[in-house]
Amino acid sequence: MSDPQGILNSNPDSGSAASALHTIFRFLRTVRLRSGILMASVLLCGIIGVAYYVTADRIYESEASLYIVRLGATVNQDSPNSSSSPANEMPTFIALMSEEEVILRALQILPEKYRQADLATVAPKWWASEVRNRLSASAEFNTNVLDISYRSKDPRAAAAMLTAMLAGYEQFLNETNRGLSEQGLRTLSIRLQTIEEELIQLAEERLALKRSAPELVDTGDGTNSLNVISKNIEQLSAEFSKAQRESEQTRTTYQELVRAIDNGEDILQFALETLDSAGRQLIEQSMGLGTQESFHIQRITQELLNLQSELNELRQRYGIRHPRIVSLELEIDVKEQYLLEFPEMQRRKTEETTRQVLAPRLVQYLNQQVQSAEQGEQALLERLQAEQQKAQRISQTLTRLDDLGRRMNALYEQQASLQSHADGIGLNKDTFLSTRVASRPTVPLKPVSPRLPIIALLSMMMGVSLGLAAIWVLDILDDRFRTPEELKLQLDTQVLAMVPRLEELGGTGFGAVLCHSRPHSRNVEAFRALRTSVDFSPHESSRMVVTSTEPGDGKTTVSSNLSVAFAQSGKRTLVIDADMRRPGLSTMLGLRDDTGLSQILRSSEELETAIQANLRSTEVARLDVISCGPRPTNPAELLASERFATLLSWAETRYEQIIIDAPPVLAVSDPAILGRLVDSVVLVVRPDKDRRRMVIRAVETLRTLGCSLLGVVVNHLSTSEAGGYGYGYGYGYGYGYGHDQHDSEEHEEHSSASALYELSLGSDRDSGDHRSMSRAA
Repeated sequence: MSDPQGILNSNPDSGSAASALHTIFRFLRTVRLRSGILMASVLLCGIIGVAYYVTADRIYESEASLYIVRLGATVNQDSPNSSSSPANEMPTFIALMSEEEVILRALQILPEKYRQADLATVAPKWWASEVRNRLSASAEFNTNVLDISYRSKDPRAAAAMLTAMLAGYEQFLNETNRGLSEQGLRTLSIRLQTIEEELIQLAEERLALKRSAPELVDTGDGTNSLNVISKNIEQLSAEFSKAQRESEQTRTTYQELVRAIDNGEDILQFALETLDSAGRQLIEQSMGLGTQESFHIQRITQELLNLQSELNELRQRYGIRHPRIVSLELEIDVKEQYLLEFPEMQRRKTEETTRQVLAPRLVQYLNQQVQSAEQGEQALLERLQAEQQKAQRISQTLTRLDDLGRRMNALYEQQASLQSHADGIGLNKDTFLSTRVASRPTVPLKPVSPRLPIIALLSMMMGVSLGLAAIWVLDILDDRFRTPEELKLQLDTQVLAMVPRLEELGGTGFGAVLCHSRPHSRNVEAFRALRTSVDFSPHESSRMVVTSTEPGDGKTTVSSNLSVAFAQSGKRTLVIDADMRRPGLSTMLGLRDDTGLSQILRSSEELETAIQANLRSTEVARLDVISCGPRPTNPAELLASERFATLLSWAETRYEQIIIDAPPVLAVSDPAILGRLVDSVVLVVRPDKDRRRMVIRAVETLRTLGCSLLGVVVNHLSTSEAGGYGYGYGYGYGYGYGHDQHDSEEHEEHSSASALYELSLGSDRDSGDHRSMSRAA
């Protein structure tokens, strides 16, 4: 089966909801059980409410409404229409109604006979405060209607006082606003004069700015002077950038020329590749490479061609030795030789001219170009800066002119508004506020205080609250388990059985055990139900420890009767009294001697021999007992010894059920030692004696030490407890036995058990309802 604690931990929200729901139903059950306290509290508060209703003074309330309309604006408002919203000034009108000046005016108007109704016992200096406490003024949102009410012991005095308040209030508003109108006109005149002076000053400043900037001329095409200057600046910026590039290029050419001269490179070739047309013309003029040299070469070439033609003709007519032919050949050779040597001559001449003439002239030419470019660049820079300064100055002037224009426009608008405002005040100064009584005060017929329904409701609520609080405090102070469900929920275990309070039997030995001496008694069924719960438990329970929270809880009674019940069911049963400090089982059975458990554990004999020497047979069939034996000095050490574990192993081979009566959990550590050696532990609880915290502590101790808690047995239940807190015990079936020798003695016992049975039915129904609602939650 699944672990309930694990299920609860896996869903903490549902566990918290179930716990809260259980707490609520537990409190409701407590309220039902203590309903007398709740009814007494309600009755007491009801009596107090009735007494208050009978003795309280009757208070009457008269009501009226006043309609207020403003015909003009006040001096502090920007426009005459700004006061049209009723929500703007209604809070002020409401506050004025309770001012001392208005109240004093109303008291002067109020007749003397009505004044004495509420103020006869009040000193005159406190009259205004007393009237203010009885007066109430309010207004609905977004309306001009002022609702007024006044409370008094005399209904006629309430209506008369409210009438006087309306008259005094209207008088106060008219006088106050008439004076404010005249004062407002004077204030407006001063403000208008101040605005006029400021406008004149701003106009003069604007005119001075225009005179200081003659560039501000409208071009007529939609552009102003600033746009024209901006275009000039853009053009100059482009020209300046171009001049910068040209200057940089000229300086670079000059520097490369100087480097070429210093390195002895071909200056002519460098100059032809890098210089412009003007530079190339300078080279031609410096080197003599003009048109004359070209014409000279062409002329010699033409002469050579003519001589070649003449030589060919003469060869046809004369022989090769003819003097004319020889002369022509010689002349042709000379001219050809000259043409061949002319380039070399020209080269040497060029190199000489380059070193002596061209280089200085090129350096001078490029230096002049660099200076000219830098001067042009500087001139453009100065023009650009001048235009930029002019644009900045004009921009500042235009900005200031715009500011002045906006300020003047605002002043013009304010002047017009104030003038209109002044005209409105002048026209309406005599009727600045208009007040009309919307509903006149009436004499109330019924008192508004005290009201019987409200007093009854408050008395009921107060009585219920006080009663529930008293029940809650009493429930907190009573630290006991109230219901089996509460015990199961807080201990997280099952209730195996509920045993009623048993009378002491006068017999000895097993004659003092109810299951043996009176097997047909109704109370015996509680132990048989416990035996059934143990038999059908899903946990192993053949070796079981019976313990309790504290001494006196009835663990010995439960263990002895349970062992007899198992024996009567046909099981071979062994009961061991392991409480070697205060042995209740051995004492009850009359077995306090030197034979018992301590003797077995301390003996040096073989375990089988020691057990046979200390094992006792009883008058109950199939039931054997090992008593406690003589009291040892170290009972915990004996129980924790390996010999005791071997004893349990021996008993497990011979008995079907082993029950160990152990000491209380919170008294000694023996139950925890025994609980780890057996299959399960049964905890006996007495709700009438055990405190909740002690029982929870005992369960936590067992679980912390690894003991398997099978469940709890609720012991020592009385009839009053069963009915009051939900514990019950009863059986819905009859008995097939006749009257035995104890019938006459058990007549009263059966009557008590029958009462327990009836009460338990109600408890079971309540518990079932509670569990159903818990599952639904």
